[in-house]
Amino acid sequence: MNVSLKNHWVVKPAEPTWSGTVSLSEFDQTFAVTHVPTIYYYKFFQDFITDEIIKTLKTSLSKALVHFYPLAGRLRWISGSRLELDCNASGVVLTEAEIDAKLDNLSDFLLSPDYNSLFPRVDYTIPIDELPLLFVQLTKFQYGGIALSFAISHAVVDGQSALYFFSEWARLARGEPLMSALFHDRKILRAGEPGIASPTFEHLQFNTPPLLIGKSSTENEKKKETKGSMLKLTKTQVEMLREKANQGRNLEDSKERSYTRYEVVTAHIWRCACKARGHKFEQPTNLCICVNIRKKMNPPLPNTYFGNAIVDVIATGASGDIISSPLKCAAKRVRKAIKMVTSDYGNSIINFLKKQEDLSKYQDIHAFRNKEGPFYGNPKLGVISWIGLPVLGLDFGWGKEIHMSPGIHEYDGDCVILPENEGDGSLTVAIVLQDAHVDAFENFFYEDIEC
Repeated sequence: MNVSLKNHWVVKPAEPTWSGTVSLSEFDQTFAVTHVPTIYYYKFFQDFITDEIIKTLKTSLSKALVHFYPLAGRLRWISGSRLELDCNASGVVLTEAEIDAKLDNLSDFLLSPDYNSLFPRVDYTIPIDELPLLFVQLTKFQYGGIALSFAISHAVVDGQSALYFFSEWARLARGEPLMSALFHDRKILRAGEPGIASPTFEHLQFNTPPLLIGKSSTENEKKKETKGSMLKLTKTQVEMLREKANQGRNLEDSKERSYTRYEVVTAHIWRCACKARGHKFEQPTNLCICVNIRKKMNPPLPNTYFGNAIVDVIATGASGDIISSPLKCAAKRVRKAIKMVTSDYGNSIINFLKKQEDLSKYQDIHAFRNKEGPFYGNPKLGVISWIGLPVLGLDFGWGKEIHMSPGIHEYDGDCVILPENEGDGSLTVAIVLQDAHVDAFENFFYEDIEC
C-alpha cells in the first residue's frame, strides 16, 4: 500500500486559552510517555468531498482545543528527568493523505507493520519542547472510505481521558454541545508537590522484571522479530471461560463475586502465553495489569479528570504453576493484584516516586532518547483493558466507524482487550508476541476454551 501525504496543518485553539506551566503528576511521567496510536475506519456508500470533511475536522478540533487546551501545549524536561507541561497554545497537527488501496481490502484489520502509513508519523528527533502532543491523520481510500488515526501523548492523558477528548471533539463536529466541564487540576494527585512521606507498600512494578532462566540479559530477546494478532472471542466463548474459572467456587456462601470478563480473559491470555513460550516449569513470570484509580482514591477523582489516573500492578507466578493449575488459579492471581489498588496504595506509589531523585529508570521513553530501552517481553506480559472505555461509536457527523483498533505495536508482550464492534458482549484480544510463539499462542487460545 502506498500512502501519499497531501496536506498538513497546525490547528490551534479557536479562542484564547489559559496559559502557563502545569506540573504533571507522578502517574503522568512514568512508564510509557510516548504517543499512543489509535485508528478508526469509516465506509461511505455515497460520494463524499474530502475538503468538507477536513474543514469539519479542523473547525471542530480548533473548538475542542479551547476546552482541552493542555493538548495544544508542549512538554519540557526539568530536573530529575521530570516533565512539566507548558500550556502555550502551540497547536496540534492534522494531516490529509490518500492511499492506493480499497478499504474492503483491509477487512482483517491485522496489527501489521504494513498499516504503519495509516498512522501519523511522530518524529522523535524533534526536541521535546517542540513536539506536538496530538497528531491526527485522515487517509482517503480509493472508491470511498477513510481512516482517521490519532497519536496522543501518554504523558498528558491516559486511555479514558484520550477517549473522552475524542468523543467530545466528535460532538462538536456534529454541532452538539460538550457533555460536561473538564477537571484540569492535577494537584488532586499532588502534582508538583515535594515528597513528604515514604511508601507504605511494596511496588513490584518498579523492580527489575525476571529474566529467562539461564540468561543474564534481555539482549537476545530484544532482537527477535515480533508479530501482532487480533483474536476474537464471542460472547459464548467469554462466558465459557467465566464458567470454567468460577467452577467449584461457592459464591452463595461467601462474599466473593464471580470472576469478571477481564479477570478470566487476562488469566487465559497469561496461561496461553506461558505455554506458547515453552518456559521451564520454574520460570518466574510477571503479568502487568493497568488499574484505573479514579474511583479508588479517597476522595474519588472526578470522572472528567483530564490526565493519567492509572497504576500498574504485578501478578506473579512460576510459569509451570500457571499452566498446570486450573484457570481459576490464574484468575485468582489477577484479582489479588487488582484488589491491592486502594487509595492508600495509590498514595504509596506517589510517595515512592516523589522520593526518587531521577525518574528516568521508571520511564519508557527510549523513542525520545535512543532505540534502547526497557524490555517488557518474554517472560513478561502486559494486558490492558479497554472493555469499559467508550471506544466505539465515534461519529463526527458521517456515521459510526465500521472498525476501530489500537495502533501498531512492535513490543513482545503488549496486549489490549477490546470490545467488539458489534456491541454484543464479544471481545477482541490484540496481542504482540515473538514470531516463533504466535502460531502456538493462537492454537492454545482457542483450544483451551473447549478443554
